[in-house]
Amino acid sequence: MSFAKALVSALIAILLVIAFGVAAADDVADGKAIYLQYCASCHGPKGDGNGPMAPVLTTPPTNLRLLSQKYGNPLPEDQIAKFIDGRSDVKAHGPRDMPVWGQRFNAQSNGNEADTHERIKKLVAYLQSIQTGIRTANR
Repeated sequence: MSFAKALVSALIAILLVIAFGVAAADDVADGKAIYLQYCASCHGPKGDGNGPMAPVLTTPPTNLRLLSQKYGNPLPEDQIAKFIDGRSDVKAHGPRDMPVWGQRFNAQSNGNEADTHERIKKLVAYLQSIQTGIRTANR
């Protein structure tokens, strides 16, 4: 490979890494906004389970900052998304006390599945960003 081709390949790789980092940062920021709007009243603004609604709930909200202790770090995105969107119940909760956000987001977006998926993806990105545990696996 010529020097020029190698240089172009390296520049493209660098640009992709930068673009991915910006996209990931945007996902976290957007996820935080979604979290604060929909989740913080129960799980708390910091995700520690101490939201203003927590005292009146039958089942105490999960400390979302500690998900990695149970599920590993990085979080398994699909599994966490299933808890949020209602495809999986959280066994510790017993009956599903947490709203089924997949249905609510889908209704808010007039059935736009891509929008619903994107919101949940951003929520998961935010939850990953607030984990207090050590990263135990690479993506």
